[in-house]
Amino acid sequence: MLEKIAIVLVEPREAGNIGAAARAMANMGLSRLVLVRPPAYLVGEAFKMALAARPILETAVVAEDLAAALAGFAFVAGTTRRHGSGRRGRVSPRELAAELPAVAAANDVAIIFGREDSGLTNEELQFCQRLVTIPSSAGFGSLNLAQSVLAISYEIFLASGAPGTGSRGVAARRAPTVELEGLYAQMEQVLLEIGYLDPANPAHMMRVFRRLLGRAGPDVREVKALRGVFRQVAWAIGRRGGNPAPGTGGGAAD
Repeated sequence: MLEKIAIVLVEPREAGNIGAAARAMANMGLSRLVLVRPPAYLVGEAFKMALAARPILETAVVAEDLAAALAGFAFVAGTTRRHGSGRRGRVSPRELAAELPAVAAANDVAIIFGREDSGLTNEELQFCQRLVTIPSSAGFGSLNLAQSVLAISYEIFLASGAPGTGSRGVAARRAPTVELEGLYAQMEQVLLEIGYLDPANPAHMMRVFRRLLGRAGPDVREVKALRGVFRQVAWAIGRRGGNPAPGTGGGAAD
């Protein structure tokens, strides 16, 4: 299981934090590190913090944007400690870890961590099928990057060897992120054309569909079937020579 799980750091600021995160990963048996627009990190400060985890730094994958970083992953979880309508349905690290033995049996998994000062944006969290919040003191809830990586990696490590995990049903292979994003783009375009989405704020309702499909975990065949439905809707609109009057569907998100 552990070899299927990658830690993704989005725009980390400090090389030392990257090194410390790599060490936390190595402590818990993880080895796949993905960095989105990192600073220079193969430097003394990072190696000092990484210690024996230096190979994790040296084999890290670097991506120019989060979409590229996640393209091959079929299950994505993002970390957040902020509240908001777009961040509902959050789970604890333990709840996330309990899902992973079955999911990782057939899928590559990415766990995303945001910037040290501001975390992940709402737009970045839209890639995620799960949002994870680490429980902490109400008086001082801020954890540094390596602490966050360690806390979640620890729960994943425990779940990977917990008694009974081998008896879980094996999950189907999910559609990778790049396939889901293609579906979401097509869905948004068609729903705008039929007047279901508010053109001024289509993301409001699209978050609902992202959460729905994220929970469902469709495979490639199911995504293709849904895309076929939306292609047929788009064809039917054109055949009838116009769009229906805008509806009020966009108000159903809350």
